Amino acid sequence: MKLITLQRAAAAIACIGMIVPSTALSTEPGQSPAANGVDIALSDGGLFVGQIVDAHGAAQAESEVVVLYQGKEVVRTVTDERGVFAAKGLRGGQYEVMTEGCAAPCRLWTAQTAPPAARPAALIVTNVDVVNGQYGSIAPPGGVLGWMQSHPLLVAGIVVTAIAVPVAIAADDDDSSS
Repeated sequence: MKLITLQRAAAAIACIGMIVPSTALSTEPGQSPAANGVDIALSDGGLFVGQIVDAHGAAQAESEVVVLYQGKEVVRTVTDERGVFAAKGLRGGQYEVMTEGCAAPCRLWTAQTAPPAARPAALIVTNVDVVNGQYGSIAPPGGVLGWMQSHPLLVAGIVVTAIAVPVAIAADDDDSSS
C-alpha cells in the first residue's frame, strides 16, 4: 500500500512538472543582469568609450559602431586601429551598441549617478560562437529534439500517459489480489 502511495505521488509530481512552464522554474532571460547590459560610466560631456574585439581578442579596426536608444540610432562611429570607439553627447539610459556580428546592451550612467561597479569603458566581443542558455534557445534544433520542442503538449501527453498507465496497472493488480 505504501508503494502505491509513493508511485501516485511521484506521478503527480511528474505531471505537475510537465504542466508548469519552464520559465517559472528558471530565471527569465530578460531579467538576468547580463541581458539588461553592462553598467558603463560616461565621462564628462556624455562621452561613451569602448573597444570592439573578436572572440580571439583581436581588435576590430575600422568597424562601424551604431549606438541605439529605444530602437533609434543616436550615434554612428567607426573604430580606430585598436578597435576603440567613442560616442559623445549621450545621457544615462539603456542603450544598444551594434556592430558587425554583435548587438550588446549597455546601461550608461552619468559620472555622478554611476554605481560603484560601473566600468569606465565597454569591451564588446563580436562573433562569439559560445551560446549561454538552454540548447536550442537561439534556433530550434532539428531531429527528435526539434520535434519535441515544436510539439510540447503532445510530448507532455505522451509522458503523462507513460507514467499513468503503469501506475493504473499497478493499482489494479493490488486491488484484485486483496
